[in-house]
Amino acid sequence: MSSLSPSEIENTKKLLSESESLYPVSPSLFDPLFEAGEVKEFARQQIIMHPGQPIHEVHIILSGLVGSTYVSGNKVIMNAMAIPCTVLIHGGSFFRKRAPMMQWEALVNTRTLCLPDNFIRDYMQKSHEFALWMYGVAENFILYSEERAILLSDNAEQRYLKLEKNLPRRIFRELPSRVVARYLGITEQSLSRIKRSLLKSDSED
Repeated sequence: MSSLSPSEIENTKKLLSESESLYPVSPSLFDPLFEAGEVKEFARQQIIMHPGQPIHEVHIILSGLVGSTYVSGNKVIMNAMAIPCTVLIHGGSFFRKRAPMMQWEALVNTRTLCLPDNFIRDYMQKSHEFALWMYGVAENFILYSEERAILLSDNAEQRYLKLEKNLPRRIFRELPSRVVARYLGITEQSLSRIKRSLLKSDSED
């Protein structure tokens, strides 16, 4: 795979084996994925998954940041952000052949390892260890959804500070205000007020 260096591949496999699932596995388990996958590059704001269009792919984020959004009335709601070594799988398409109602957008320049969904299904049938690892990925997603619900119970300033803390500083600085506001569930004007308030507090300390 010419677009990935050996060290990038090894580092990604190590992170996948240790962090993405609740069931740690050997990094070598992911060798078939890197042999069969294709590296794709997405520019900032480029759509990875379009709503209403069937998706037959699974993506593993190699670098960058991806947002999951949907439309509610006249509002665009961001319900998740995914960091490197996250597996992007649309459950409705993967399990029920159903077109998605949401979209995935590259929030910054992003690279993914793209695999046909049939390859993932076949590998799950052939490898009990990989199937268990995928089960752990699903469990992680459920836990993330619960944490997201708790996050929304905080006030807007607390949500902003948690986002700043949990994202790599370089990526956080690259995020447009509209993206941060959508994720926090507030307007860009409210976000500006929060930033001014925090800057004022920092200058007074």
